Amino acid sequence: MNPIHDILISGHNAAIANHIANGIVDGKYALQDLLDCFFSDDKMINQRSSWPLSKIADHYPNILLPYTQQLLLNLQHPAHDAVVRNTLRIWQFIEIPENLTGQVYDQCFQYLSNPNDPVAIRAFAMTVCVNIAHQYPELAEEIRLVILEHYDHSKSAFRSRGKKELKRLKILLS
Repeated sequence: MNPIHDILISGHNAAIANHIANGIVDGKYALQDLLDCFFSDDKMINQRSSWPLSKIADHYPNILLPYTQQLLLNLQHPAHDAVVRNTLRIWQFIEIPENLTGQVYDQCFQYLSNPNDPVAIRAFAMTVCVNIAHQYPELAEEIRLVILEHYDHSKSAFRSRGKKELKRLKILLS
């Protein structure tokens, strides 16, 4: 039996997410058990597992680096927006493996460009795209133009993140 699955069934709050994340970092729980929940077809478990996974990424992002391909594949049919949001949030903190950079960039650029996607997804996608542009500066102008295209018509969270990322892009473009 998967102990993390049992914990996730019991509830969904910050204390539970922290407990699971800390338990994995401390070796009490297996990361694979959390990933099994994250990649589960069970929408509730899938959603609830995304929060502790993103908490791990806050402090130990490289622990999730080997799962970049699996995370990318999981975005093809996400069970919940939380899965997308937290996958992109994780990717903000890691250097995407070179062999996956193009696919990750394309996926994130689609989210960034789509005004119908939730603002948090678009904001995280923006940061991932700008991070990748630091490796591939020729992408900087394309990202800048999309941010500016949506800037005035987007929610404040998009504009706030956009302002920050436009400053980072300006450095690349100068």
